[in-house]
Amino acid sequence: MIKSYPPDVAGQTAAFATPAPRNIAFTGGKFVVRTGADYEAESVPTKDEQDTTDALSHAKLKALMARTPDEVQAWVATSVKDTAALQDVVTTLAIAVGILARRL
Repeated sequence: MIKSYPPDVAGQTAAFATPAPRNIAFTGGKFVVRTGADYEAESVPTKDEQDTTDALSHAKLKALMARTPDEVQAWVATSVKDTAALQDVVTTLAIAVGILARRL
């Protein structure tokens, strides 16, 4: 079932008061609620999609993404001083390579 509600506080309140499961959208100047046979369940992310999301939340990988190749080279030259630091860098790069390799 698809129901429309006016674009005001009362309409918004009524839309969000609709029992779940439901889809609510504000489109065409009104709140549109889909339930029953018209309800569209959110798709479950694939493993690749979830892994990509997880990789993008990896702080060190995000830091590398923001750097130019020259900045990455300088960071490696100044930061990798021992085996633990090297393992950390290799792990970060392996995460990136693993995600990228799936797109080949």
